[in-house]
Amino acid sequence: MTQRNLLGTLAAFLLVATLTGCNIKGLFQSYGDDPEWEDPAGTTVAAEPNEEKNSPGASVYNRVCASCHQGSGKGIPGSYPPLDGSPLATAEDASVPVRIVLHGLQGKIVRDGKEYNGAMPPWGSLTDQEIADVVTYVRSNWTNKASAITPEDVAGIRAKTAGHSAAYTEAELQNPL
Repeated sequence: MTQRNLLGTLAAFLLVATLTGCNIKGLFQSYGDDPEWEDPAGTTVAAEPNEEKNSPGASVYNRVCASCHQGSGKGIPGSYPPLDGSPLATAEDASVPVRIVLHGLQGKIVRDGKEYNGAMPPWGSLTDQEIADVVTYVRSNWTNKASAITPEDVAGIRAKTAGHSAAYTEAELQNPL
């Protein structure tokens, strides 16, 4: 491979990595390598390690979610919404975050005055146990204080939403199962 081809390949790789904004295997895999987050209020907050960082839910979160939503749960303003304090993550109807993980989320949402209009891919390939672990982790960490989810809950929601073929919108999630 010539130097020119190598540089072209490297440039293409960097472009794709920049445009996707998500994780490249090996980056942002743990709380320690989470970048500093710029608070819209103007304060800089370093990522805080979580007390349950070795839990099964933390493991799934770090593998699947942290690349976009960050280990701190603060997301990336304007790109990826925060899960810390998220009304969708902590919804009284616990099927809401499970439906998001199973089928994805698309369309405009506004959080803390910032507009997000992207698409979260579905993670329905995760097992019921993995989904229960990660949703419970998100619902009970940072400033979130919501109830746990069981694998049986996930299995029931998966069965009820099996015919749902597209990512949910925030409006659709307001409809109970």
